[in-house]
Amino acid sequence: YRFMKDNGIPPDALESGKRKVLLVDDDPDLVKMMSEILKDAGRFEVRVVDNGFNAGMMIKEFQPDVMVLDADINGKEVCQRVRADEGLNEVKIICISSMIEDDNIAELKTAGADDFMHRPFEVEQLIERICEILNMEVAREKLA
Repeated sequence: YRFMKDNGIPPDALESGKRKVLLVDDDPDLVKMMSEILKDAGRFEVRVVDNGFNAGMMIKEFQPDVMVLDADINGKEVCQRVRADEGLNEVKIICISSMIEDDNIAELKTAGADDFMHRPFEVEQLIERICEILNMEVAREKLA
């Protein structure tokens, strides 16, 4: 338990062995696909919301390890609100978008995003990024 606390690993990971992922996106098809692939990988517990307000509510309840946030859904504001809450300091944020420019990416990172991915992308790439950001080993055989 002390090792987990010292290394920023949520102690509830002991219970399920899975890391928690909150998907925030209003594209139901994309969310369904990402959610299914993450769950099938066997290492993630996934929750889904479709707007920034619900993300704020769910992040407190679910306490995810990482939030995958559609930057087009108040991305900057959601990042700022998460970073303003000291209880959420350990939550990693990966923003995704197909319609964002480099200066907006810099703004998102300044607001608190840890990483950014341009759409379209393969969900396997997202899993790799999640594993990297959470210091997990990438299980490549599961991605094939």
